[in-house]
Amino acid sequence: MSLPTTTYVTLGLIAKHPGSGYDIAALAERSIAHFWPVPKSQLYSELTRLEDSGFVAGVTVRQDRFPDKRVYEVTEAGLVALREWLDDQGFERLRSKNAALLKFFFGKFMTPERLASLLQEYRSDAEQRRGELLAIAGRLESQLTPERLFGLATIRHGILQAEAALAWTNETEKLIQHMVAEEIAW
Repeated sequence: MSLPTTTYVTLGLIAKHPGSGYDIAALAERSIAHFWPVPKSQLYSELTRLEDSGFVAGVTVRQDRFPDKRVYEVTEAGLVALREWLDDQGFERLRSKNAALLKFFFGKFMTPERLASLLQEYRSDAEQRRGELLAIAGRLESQLTPERLFGLATIRHGILQAEAALAWTNETEKLIQHMVAEEIAW
């Protein structure tokens, strides 16, 4: 059965940590959201799809002070489907959306001052992202287990992306400074 990637992502999260939709959304937010954000509304619809497919089993848990919740765990069929997806040789090439780069692409229509400001905003964002990811990496490295190793590897990818963004920002600032110094018209 061919399902959307987000369905398999949700299945994988449940396989890692069974729980309610709220629990799965929280897990996604603190883990894969750094490289594969999933809107909560989509995650909840995926839970329904997975349960209807027999890949997860849900039970209703009554709560005294809160509304009842549904708690999910992966089924054997779900594990088979997850492993088949993971074993599939292909993956779709993803293109990231980056509003700063999109604006920079149209830089000809901005003043040098606005371009400098845009680059500074981009630098600040990359520095903040790198700092957040370095903190997560530190926590993972402090108690490295086989499961945490995979999380650490994906976090390191994000750290290197942030460092590449910083390097690009430095390089691009020098190019703009050169153009301004040489009075090269846009």
